[in-house]
Amino acid sequence: MTSRRDYYFPNTEPLAGDEMRVIALGTGRPFVRRAQANTSWLVELGNGDKFVFDFGSGSQSNFTALEIPHQDITAYFATHLHADHVGDFAQVWIGSWAGGRSKPLVVYGPSGPEPKYGIKHFVRLQMESLAWDAETRFGLLPDVGAEVEVHEFDYRQTSVVYEHNGVVIKSFPAVHIYDGPVSYRLEWNGLTFVFSGDTTPTRYFVDNAQNADLLIHECFNTVTQLMERSGYDEKMARGIGTMAHTAPEEAGRVLALVKPRLAVVYHFFNDFDTMPEIERDIRKHYQGPLALAQDLMVFNVTPAETRVRLAVTPTHVWPNKEHHASFRVASRRPRLQMSRWLADTQLFPKF
Repeated sequence: MTSRRDYYFPNTEPLAGDEMRVIALGTGRPFVRRAQANTSWLVELGNGDKFVFDFGSGSQSNFTALEIPHQDITAYFATHLHADHVGDFAQVWIGSWAGGRSKPLVVYGPSGPEPKYGIKHFVRLQMESLAWDAETRFGLLPDVGAEVEVHEFDYRQTSVVYEHNGVVIKSFPAVHIYDGPVSYRLEWNGLTFVFSGDTTPTRYFVDNAQNADLLIHECFNTVTQLMERSGYDEKMARGIGTMAHTAPEEAGRVLALVKPRLAVVYHFFNDFDTMPEIERDIRKHYQGPLALAQDLMVFNVTPAETRVRLAVTPTHVWPNKEHHASFRVASRRPRLQMSRWLADTQLFPKF
């Protein structure tokens, strides 16, 4: 029988001052299914900071299930602009605003070889496409919640892109299909978190992932699984599974070179009949501590130990339980006015 301590119950365990908690909000492939949302990882630190790395489609429902106020998120970091890594932008922006965020949304992400491939262009056009949505909320929601601070950095450089409150986040190039993707390394209070995003094995990653306490590296389903379960022919399966992504055996080679305190692999369909083959291929080269990610898997990391559990979450949640006062008093601009001819058709006039 599994004991209660094998599960994490959100909002029941304050973080210690030297503790990091990482929660998988999305671990699957570029296809949303109930078992696994697209890529997203939440990092909570004992200093109060909370960061979200990638916000792929469907992932924000898992964030909501944790009942963390949107107001508490320090910043969002995108590794690249595939929809399975940034597809929940509307929820991150509009959803968090409606859900109680009364400060600007802060987003970090890479540039591209052309301006249209960078995070600034992505965010600007996302916001433009949601103009009717956003502007019809003015007057009802706090003005400041509509603001987005975008920090675009050079994807070609290995450099610090965030440094505040004792947290240092470094970006370094990743090799994934085309120029632009990056990986991240977060350092805080002697602890290190490394997130690959999407990448094939690279010297950049091995060099920048050394001494990681928690390392998250992508690992796709095997070529055989892609052919048998996804209907790919062999050329397509090898192209996607080994050229665009990291194959399980390759992931094992990378992990063996880095030797993290705990390695976590994600980006595959984690089913009872696929997981053993993926782990077998990883173990051909890597025998260290390993977790095969699933949504809402929780990692508590301290200097002394690393604890792995699953979160138990509710399905019927309400947002913004802790920030009602600031949300109510924040300034609001005048509302848009509906055309008179349309407003006059109401049976129970409100405009």
